[in-house]
Amino acid sequence: MKQKESRIWNGIERFGNKLPHPVYIFMILTVVVFIVSALCGDIVFPHPNTGEEQFISNLMTKDGLTWLLQSMVSNFINFMPLGMTLVAMLGIGIAEETGLVTALIKRSIVGAPRVLVTGIVLFVGIMGSLAGSATFVIIPPLGAMVFKGMGRHPIAGLAAGFAGVAAGLSANLLLTQTDVLLAGITETAAQIYDPNYLVNPSVNWYFMAVSTIVLTLAGTLVIDKVVEPRLGEYHPEDGEENIVSEDERLKVVTEDEKAGMRWALIAVIIYVAIVLVGVLPENGILRGEDGAVLQSPFMSGMIPLMTLFFMVAGLAYGIRTKAIKKSADVVNYWTKSMSGLAGFVVLCFFAGQFVQAFSKSNLGLYLSVKGSEFLAETNLTGIPLIIVFIVITMLINFMIGSASAKWALMAPIFVPMFMKIGFTPEFTQAAFRIADSVTNSISPLEPFMPFIIITAIKYDKKSGLGSIIATMLPLALTFAITWTLLIVVWYVLNLPLGPGAGIFM
Repeated sequence: MKQKESRIWNGIERFGNKLPHPVYIFMILTVVVFIVSALCGDIVFPHPNTGEEQFISNLMTKDGLTWLLQSMVSNFINFMPLGMTLVAMLGIGIAEETGLVTALIKRSIVGAPRVLVTGIVLFVGIMGSLAGSATFVIIPPLGAMVFKGMGRHPIAGLAAGFAGVAAGLSANLLLTQTDVLLAGITETAAQIYDPNYLVNPSVNWYFMAVSTIVLTLAGTLVIDKVVEPRLGEYHPEDGEENIVSEDERLKVVTEDEKAGMRWALIAVIIYVAIVLVGVLPENGILRGEDGAVLQSPFMSGMIPLMTLFFMVAGLAYGIRTKAIKKSADVVNYWTKSMSGLAGFVVLCFFAGQFVQAFSKSNLGLYLSVKGSEFLAETNLTGIPLIIVFIVITMLINFMIGSASAKWALMAPIFVPMFMKIGFTPEFTQAAFRIADSVTNSISPLEPFMPFIIITAIKYDKKSGLGSIIATMLPLALTFAITWTLLIVVWYVLNLPLGPGAGIFM
């Protein structure tokens, strides 16, 4: 059985890696969008929310080609992962190049039980949604570093981090921006059926808190028993530092490193205290309108805040350990960390063109409408209806990545429809959040997939899209099955989803 499973995963990897380089894939997909938009240019359909007439925008016209030429630069610059990654690496690069990350790994994780480390990386990844998209460029690379520091396969660590931040995106022990954002859309959709219906951000809290623990346990089991054994023993290439086997000194934290970490800790405490001064008071400068925290400069500015966090810690450590002796050293570290992202930047240019062309064509909106109509016509009820809804939403997630954009399209259709057959809007939202998360880690169109591929190539030059999908597929399937079973149990036991939020109307 194991040999059969191995052949399946290896086959997926071989097939995926035989595909052209991701740069060419995005080029080809962009051309396909242009051609399909021309073939479907006469299709007209109603907007699922407003009812207004929509149509497929034919990009193979003078206006379409002119749009591409005029927006090509902005498509690249506005591709979300690009700026986010470059800014984040300014901080992470300093922490990594000065040796702080290695020292922390040795201090806190090397020697710890394997199962505990895997669970920690997964858990931190899932909880990372508190910081928004910033965790996509922080947790997976750190997971790889941690695993490598223990002599384990760094790709497994990368997978653990990516599974947490991507496939487990909606889960959390605390309320996040996602809770606030989706609740507002759900409430608006629910009022189509009942004008007085209210939905607060905590309506899925209990379910998502339990999901965090369940996904961490399930993901840990799959990584340790399936993903890492399949990857085999890690053999660094010639010239690449093998932290565990080649340099025994790296198993011991030196006095210099201990002093550097103390300086880093002091610097971080001061930095965090300054940030808290802007967040804790009701009139703090980092709070939003009416003193809001979830919708505030603090949350929207999380990437620069985390960049500064790593930068402050790295600078303090580097100065104390003399890894930084002059100001030019800092610039050299920045340059070195950025140079490793050259391939990622190239990939972002072509990915940005495809994403914007797909959006401009309206093909994603049309396909999501058709998927929604199919589900509405199935006449299913109960558990089968919820399972089919989750599957359909997973498929739509391959076409529309943004959770808010997808839910804004789907909620006006499904929330009132499910209310009519007895399901609360809170339950429909919880089912949507499962489907919106689990396929992120295997979708070629996931905005941060190019970054994950480039990070994997750092440890294995043969890595490609097929390698990542083959590695993440067991995790994605496990999360999908486990999370769906969890909501079925919730349904059968009729448990509250959150404070004052049930399953049935």
